[in-house]
Parts: sequence; C-alpha cells; structure tokens
Amino acid sequence: MSFREKLAGFLKSLAEFLEPVEKEQKGPKFQFVFKPAQRYEMYVTQRPRVVYKGRIEEVFDDYIVLSAPLERSVPVYLPKGTEVILAIVGLPSGRYEFRTKVRDTIEEKGTIPQLVLEKPKVIYRRQKRGKPRIRMFSKADYKITGHVPKDVPRSGKVAVWDISVLGIALLFSREVPLHTRMKIVFTLPDSGIPVQALCEVVNKRWDQYSREFITGMLFLDVDEEHRAYIDKFVQSQLPRYVDGLVR
Repeated sequence: MSFREKLAGFLKSLAEFLEPVEKEQKGPKFQFVFKPAQRYEMYVTQRPRVVYKGRIEEVFDDYIVLSAPLERSVPVYLPKGTEVILAIVGLPSGRYEFRTKVRDTIEEKGTIPQLVLEKPKVIYRRQKRGKPRIRMFSKADYKITGHVPKDVPRSGKVAVWDISVLGIALLFSREVPLHTRMKIVFTLPDSGIPVQALCEVVNKRWDQYSREFITGMLFLDVDEEHRAYIDKFVQSQLPRYVDGLVR
C-alpha cells in the first residue's frame, strides 16, 4: 500500500470519527442512547424563554415518548408538527441537545398526556468548560510511576477518549486511583509525531457504553515543542465547537 493510500485511509477514518453523534452511528464508545426515565428540558421555538421539564417514558426505533410538559400543573398541548428543542440533562457526560418536531399526542382518560417526538438525526453535546475537550481517535502508551493496586497494570496501551490544552482522558479497563502519576506517549492525528507527557489522574467515571473507566488526567510536564503540537491540534478543531456545542 502506497503512502497516499495510507493517508487517504487515515483521513477517511478521522473524518468518520469527527462526525456529530448520530442515531445511526455505530460503535458503543461514541453513540448516544435514549433511555426511559432520562430527564429533559424542552424549549418551544415559538416561545424560546419558556422551559418545560419532564422525563422520557418510552423509546422506539424512530421516535421517543415523553410525559407531556406541565404549566401550573396543567398539561401543555403542542400541535402535531410543532418544532421544539430538547435537552437531555442530568447525565455525567454532559448535556445533549437536539431539534425535533412533535409527531403525535397520546391522550388516555385519567392519565397525563404524552408527547411523541421524532428521533433526531444529529445530537449535540454541550460543554460548559472554558477549555473544550476535543474527541481524538488515537492510542496511548502509559507507564505508572507510583504505587497502584495490584489489579491495575503498571504499563500498557489504552484508547484516548478526548484531549484539551490542559489534559487528556484515557480509557482504562480498571479503576486508576486519583493522584496516580504516569508517563504517556500518544500521537496527534495531524502531526504523526509522538507526544510525551507526565500526567496525574484528577477524575474518573465508569462509562456504561464503553464498559471502561474514562480517566481524566492533568498535564504536569510536557516539552514545549510537544505542548505546541497539542495547542495546534486543539485550535484546529475549535471551529467545530460553537457556544460549547460539539458540531
């Protein structure tokens, strides 16, 4: 395989990875899954300052069913075709927003009405932090420098979850304790040059989709040249992030 063919294959993989989260997207690590009992906030485009709250009742292939929003304890009737902006809230990974339309209303005597909404084609993840995290398709070699539990391998290769100018998140099959320090080496997609850094674990959470621990680490020591590569990559991706929304 020629260098040009390899480069074309790599760019295609990167482009697919940088796509917004879509309902048809495959791969357990990056798809958003609607589930009953997820909480929502809803804005009607004709009344943008009014926020309705409720939860998802049922999920189907092409639509989701919500408890109808209430206004002063009275169900709000939204005609078929009404355009709304829905935000799924209360998830550790962030706030997920999308635009959709009312497909139907379900009314049964003695029960609160339900709204049927079309499933969106594109969902945006809102980030509130000042330094956005950029999703990155890469692998990282790590070597832990201090003491860790016996069930945590002291070295190995793991997947990168995301990166910012301040730190990086890696996927570990085992829970790595807070304040653990490790040396990592990873490659940025746009440079192909290995970047080395000393990091410290500052947060972690179990991800039910990847079935691994998303482990956030702060960069403690990075060579100036390597930090410049990180800054350049993050800046190149920022146009996809508008008002904290991942495009």
